[in-house]
Amino acid sequence: MLRRTFAAAALATFAAATAQAGTIQNGTWTPSGCTDPGEVPHFTSKSPEAYNKSAKAAADWQGKAKVYADCINGEAKADQQAVITGANGAIGKINDALNAMNEESKAAVDKLKKSTGAGH
Repeated sequence: MLRRTFAAAALATFAAATAQAGTIQNGTWTPSGCTDPGEVPHFTSKSPEAYNKSAKAAADWQGKAKVYADCINGEAKADQQAVITGANGAIGKINDALNAMNEESKAAVDKLKKSTGAGH
């Protein structure tokens, strides 16, 4: 089971390495490939035409804001998966090393018991 988990983690690490998107600097995560929608437009009541123009700007901004939010969400998920996969891979390597070390220790003890006649 551990070997299957480790193999899956290794494959996921390869896939996630290309998915990493954001950056962390001074403890703050920032998306790297998302375009900020800019300043929030304000509605005006100067005239019906001015209002209609401001409403169109607001609708355009909402569309850009949704694309931005979706992009941030996608990058955050990719980075989160890369962290999880990397951590699982590192833990898998430690577990494999511990298992190998335990097997080696057991084999050495068994060999010592046979050569000294201990344990009979």
